[in-house]
Amino acid sequence: MIGPELRNFKAAPSVLHDREHLLLHLTCTAVPTCQQFGMKLPFPIRNAHRFCDRTYLRMWLDNRCLEHAWYEGNNILIVGQLLVYLRDVENHSAAQPALDCWFRWLDEHADPKTGLWGTDGHCSAMEAVYGGYHQLLVYYHENHPIRNPHGLVDAVLGLQHTDGSFHPDGNGGACEDADCVDILVNRYKQNDYRRAEIRCALRRCLRHILALQNPDGGFPYNRDCPQSHMGIPGTEAAPNQSTMFATWFRVHTLALMAEIMTDEPKLEFPFRFTNKLSAGWHQTWDKAQHPLTTRDRGAEMEFERNWRRRRTSSLIRRQYAPVAKVISRARTAVGRLRLSVVGK
Repeated sequence: MIGPELRNFKAAPSVLHDREHLLLHLTCTAVPTCQQFGMKLPFPIRNAHRFCDRTYLRMWLDNRCLEHAWYEGNNILIVGQLLVYLRDVENHSAAQPALDCWFRWLDEHADPKTGLWGTDGHCSAMEAVYGGYHQLLVYYHENHPIRNPHGLVDAVLGLQHTDGSFHPDGNGGACEDADCVDILVNRYKQNDYRRAEIRCALRRCLRHILALQNPDGGFPYNRDCPQSHMGIPGTEAAPNQSTMFATWFRVHTLALMAEIMTDEPKLEFPFRFTNKLSAGWHQTWDKAQHPLTTRDRGAEMEFERNWRRRRTSSLIRRQYAPVAKVISRARTAVGRLRLSVVGK
């Protein structure tokens, strides 16, 4: 698939999001949309058939640079998504063996401490979480086991800022928040681990997202920053302007939250996810069978009280740290003086 804005587009040599990456990205956005609405493609996706060659696929995977785990996460999702399409739609006989190879490579390269790709010395937890969200979609779709699901939750919760966004410096963007919320919601559904904390984190993120909404109903990527989608021509936008990309991801993130936050009036919408593997896919459950209870809310309130207490103590320690240093130095000086006097 190719859009008119990319027909004559040539990325600079140093840019990660080159022409091939953007065309594959566009293809993997357009194809599930065609599937969802019953539009048959006129041609097979021949460009993707090369990934069914396991020798080529392994070489391609070995060339991924996990120092750029966020960028590579998109690439790896694209290939996994295409292999599922070739298996299910084009009935390509080599697609499933290639997908098995794809999973083996990822399983081999996952950091056992976090369950992520890149945290074993290649990149930060932040970069790994934003990247790992992508290939994890294929893990969920194919019910493939994850190496360390608890480590995933720990890594994501550790990224949340006090403003509710999932960026250590605050003002998290539409992608970053969606990446983290998707991981938390999926893990919440599948594991009984830190559930009260996950719900508290989602409520904080909900307030953050709703505060970003503009009067026109749309959303900017984040606040007070210029916007552009991977450098694609025509996607530039001024700070705080509503854009289609950011609005789609913000609404998708709210839909993910609604799977769990059954007591939030602002999430009472008939959200639906696509049933075709893509960034818009999610495996739903019967929310009526998983309503939040008074006991659940009590557990959240208890966690929030302890969290605020710890945060206040931490702020006080940081605020008075310079004073504590002066006092410590003064005590040391007095001690030395005493020793000096005794020595004389």
